[in-house]
Amino acid sequence: MDIHMPKRINDTKLRRQQILKSARKVFLEKGVQGATIDDIAREEGVVRGTILYHYKSKELLLEAVLEEDSRKWEPMVEALVERHEVPVEERIDKIFALCEDCFVSEKVQIRQLTGKESGADGDIRPQQRDNKEFAKIRFFLDQMRLKNYYQQTEGLAAILEEGAAKGEITLDNPRMRAASIMFAVFGMTGADISSEELKIQLRSLKKQLFAACGKNKAS
Repeated sequence: MDIHMPKRINDTKLRRQQILKSARKVFLEKGVQGATIDDIAREEGVVRGTILYHYKSKELLLEAVLEEDSRKWEPMVEALVERHEVPVEERIDKIFALCEDCFVSEKVQIRQLTGKESGADGDIRPQQRDNKEFAKIRFFLDQMRLKNYYQQTEGLAAILEEGAAKGEITLDNPRMRAASIMFAVFGMTGADISSEELKIQLRSLKKQLFAACGKNKAS
């Protein structure tokens, strides 16, 4: 049997998920510039027209892959908000740990999708940031980051409001504080800094938040 014969999947949602899975694999193996719709169709085991029926271009496919990847953090934040038995201070720690994992992973993802070699610290070299491929991926990721900003701000605000209501922290305006902290967090991720510097800055912001809440933490 020809392994490249079209796979029959009648469920549209399932087919789109399968296409994204194949596209992600091809993008990571060949880089965005090197990958083609034909490559993705071959990986999926369908004809080119099937891919283009669901996603009209490679750019839209890339955007869908990045958006799906960004969504994996949503249930983690939602779960932290709902874990009322866990002290607020511990949940704030975990929110910042998620931010760190998210944005360090993003740097790795950019490197893989551009198919570029990284520096010794695993970060993209300055000259690599000037290519069109990098700029396109960063543009898509900036859009995803904006969505994450609102979602994680809401999560942090809910945790801070709960902590203030329970007397676990002292904070006059939890929602405003959450918005200002997360704005700084997400603004920082767009800066051309190394993964290590990003971690240092995130820990500094967390320390500032704990200080504003009447808590003193070393890290």
